Amino acid sequence: MKIAIIGAGLAGMSCAHELVKNGINPTIFEKKAYIGKDYLFSTTTLRILDRTYRTSVKYLNQRYNLNLIPFSPLREITMISPQKKTVVRGKLGYIYMRGEAKNSLEKQLANGLNTSIMFDNYININDIKNDFDYIVVATGDEAIAKELGVWTTTFNVCTRVAMVLGSFKIDCTKMWVDNDYAKTCYGYLSPHSTKDARILLSVDNIAAYELDYYWDQFTHKENISYETIEIKDIEFSIGTTSSAKVNNIYLVGNSAGVIDDFLGFGAVNAIESGILAAHSIVKDIDYNELIMPMKKHVAKLHEFRKTLSNFDNKDFDRLISFLGLPLIKQFIYNNPFMKGKTFSFAAKIYNNLEKR
Repeated sequence: MKIAIIGAGLAGMSCAHELVKNGINPTIFEKKAYIGKDYLFSTTTLRILDRTYRTSVKYLNQRYNLNLIPFSPLREITMISPQKKTVVRGKLGYIYMRGEAKNSLEKQLANGLNTSIMFDNYININDIKNDFDYIVVATGDEAIAKELGVWTTTFNVCTRVAMVLGSFKIDCTKMWVDNDYAKTCYGYLSPHSTKDARILLSVDNIAAYELDYYWDQFTHKENISYETIEIKDIEFSIGTTSSAKVNNIYLVGNSAGVIDDFLGFGAVNAIESGILAAHSIVKDIDYNELIMPMKKHVAKLHEFRKTLSNFDNKDFDRLISFLGLPLIKQFIYNNPFMKGKTFSFAAKIYNNLEKR
């Protein structure tokens, strides 16, 4: 059985890892000279947004025997709106390293993988589709899904990631929301060590050249004055697919539409979709059925995105104030039965009322 995987990111490496476990060595094509993303940024998983009642660590370990080690547990999130500030503490989730970072998720998946990766290879799917029994598209974007006619965009965003130096707690993150510089997205700080961190600013529905303006507004308004070492700008789309399998082509990760457009989190879904593509190939199971729970979860989180699209700064202030109420802190953040999907019904009602 000849299998090609296009992309050596989370979804691609997860698929390769699972195929090798089943005695199949895929051919992996990667357009860059290394695995993972081309910018250094950690991934956060929030317990409240986990799809099951288990944490991401337990879920992947118990369901797929995949033991991925986080960089740090997440114990504190500071949320800041124009006039309000809330600090939440507890067992909130995990922070994982990505890309070229030591012990990144991609490197953990690649460790011991007895198959070669063909780096610096930009592949046109039409050039190889007749040479392989199956092709797994793990490019992290929608280009091939669009070409196949199965993609619908739900959200466009431009993001700037800055590597900064300072003093940081490795188990603490910070989030800013403000229409003036993030529109209905957010700024985010995630530590990489006690001495360096990454600051991200995502802004929806703007042109790439406008990022300089929004970044200047962000850093000035929030008095962000860390020493900046490197800056990377990224444009990407999040969306959904009518089918994640077309003939012998499997779409995984963001290419399959399993990344949520609420906060843009999707590491666990990317990993799981890669594994399930391998299961579908090896066991001849309907791939679309396998990933349906993920797609339903993403659809529920989309209700939050639609809600945020109507927010102004007063709404953000009310939200951050509400999230800081003692009863809410106690009831929501460390309650394993209180998940994002629990609130999607309320968000849907809100969205329906807004349309009237």
